[in-house]
Amino acid sequence: MHYLTLFNVIYMNTMIMLYKTYLVKITQYKRLMSQTLTMLLMMDFYYTMYNMYYMDINEYGYINIIEIFSINIGYDTISMIFFMLTLYLGIISIISNWVNMSKNMNQFMMLLTMLMLLMSMNFICLDLMSFYILFESTLMPLFLIIGIYGGNNKNKAAYYMLMYTLCSSLFMTLSIMLMYCVYNDVDYMTMNNKMMSMELQSLLIMGFMIGTGVKTPLVPIHTWLPLVHSESPLGGSILLAGIILKLAIYGIIRLLLSNISEVMLIYTPIFYVIGIITIIYSSLITLQQTDLKVIIAYSSISHLAVCILGIFSNNLLGLSGSTLLSIAHAFVSPALFLLVGGVTYDRYHNRILYYYQGLAQFMPMFSIYTILFSFSNSGTPLSFNFIGEFTSTSGIIINHKFIGFLATLSIMTSASYQMKLTNKLYAGIFSPYTTITYDLIYREHFLLLMLFIPTLTFGIFPQYMTNFTLLSLNSTMYTIII
Repeated sequence: MHYLTLFNVIYMNTMIMLYKTYLVKITQYKRLMSQTLTMLLMMDFYYTMYNMYYMDINEYGYINIIEIFSINIGYDTISMIFFMLTLYLGIISIISNWVNMSKNMNQFMMLLTMLMLLMSMNFICLDLMSFYILFESTLMPLFLIIGIYGGNNKNKAAYYMLMYTLCSSLFMTLSIMLMYCVYNDVDYMTMNNKMMSMELQSLLIMGFMIGTGVKTPLVPIHTWLPLVHSESPLGGSILLAGIILKLAIYGIIRLLLSNISEVMLIYTPIFYVIGIITIIYSSLITLQQTDLKVIIAYSSISHLAVCILGIFSNNLLGLSGSTLLSIAHAFVSPALFLLVGGVTYDRYHNRILYYYQGLAQFMPMFSIYTILFSFSNSGTPLSFNFIGEFTSTSGIIINHKFIGFLATLSIMTSASYQMKLTNKLYAGIFSPYTTITYDLIYREHFLLLMLFIPTLTFGIFPQYMTNFTLLSLNSTMYTIII
């Protein structure tokens, strides 16, 4: 795939947003622009399938490396997947807030577009300093989105996210400065060809894991995520759950596995303990939550902890499973936020779980989508999440059977809180506290369908995604257990 395709997609998204902001009156042309954005979403989907189909998956290393402003830019199959996933979810997030942001749509769409561009460029830069700058620059538009368009407690949520991320990024900055002092360069390809002492690697892994652990997030530095999700607008929650949380997973795969692989073998038991504590703690906390968006937020913490365990499983099966689970989570979690934060909240302006009951009597399509995505989030077979969780836990069991057994607890606990959420929403007798409202509209149908199709397709045919990422993941492994 040529770089013209990458930047052409970015250019189209940017031009549509600028045209929307400065030349179109929302009250007169909302339907026209909605159709234009829908067509743009389909074009992004076409570009994703087209480029993935014609990309040479047997080519080792980075492809089409060019230099822009003395910074190397390139991509491999892992970068390509996350890049296109960013554009895909970016347009979905814009359409999801089309109605409830009609008064302030100009600034809101520009902030979402800025956030989408910064995240997409993060996946194709081949320089550690550029990765760090883009990694932290996503804070600015996300802070403004939450602080301006968030809920009643939006200021606290915005500053929580800002302080947690800034404080943790200081350790990552020190690690980058240390690597630059040693190598006089922070380019990926240069660092991958160097060997470091164990003492230096120990310092680097502590700095990088503190920086990426907050973004994942891992216990005990996870408390900012539920608050941010509960107060963020729907578009911000979709990008936060779908892409921003995956920046940490991508950073660990790209930075740690290739550069400080030896010391990761030593620190693997520590990360196993942190991952298991995160899974058990977040799952138990989820069972006690009553806020719909907080429930989905805590479930994201549990699933991403499984991704962390898969990465540190020291085999290709676990690493491949963690990547697949990250991609699957990027489809299912935004869909759940659309259901509980978009559909129910737009109708009733209430996020308390016990406020709802028996919605299936007058919202049958909403109930069907809720059941489908709840089963997918629980790792039910024929869903993409099942493939990711099965391969991740299999890789963990290969490395350590007891840790693998504890990791499987996430499947049982996720089924518990998802069934509690689903049964409360659609089952039972109609609650007298709720009023009868309309079912899903065309826009909501379309968004949920565009998230369910890849979940089901890659769940039935996972070989297309696994074959696509196999060589790139193999090149990042420090050892492969056969």
